[in-house]
Amino acid sequence: MSKSRHKTEEIFNEEFEVYNSKIRLLSWIYEELKVQPDGLKKEITQTGHQLPINI
Repeated sequence: MSKSRHKTEEIFNEEFEVYNSKIRLLSWIYEELKVQPDGLKKEITQTGHQLPINI
């Protein structure tokens, strides 16, 4: 395998790990939100909508 191909594969694997970590985090946040009282869910959701999307 060429050096550049190996580096590309390495970068892809790292990006894939980051993506999977983000999905796990979002899943955890979703599960936590489901168990909150309705009033708090609404407040958390409204606050969340104000956050920048950088994921």
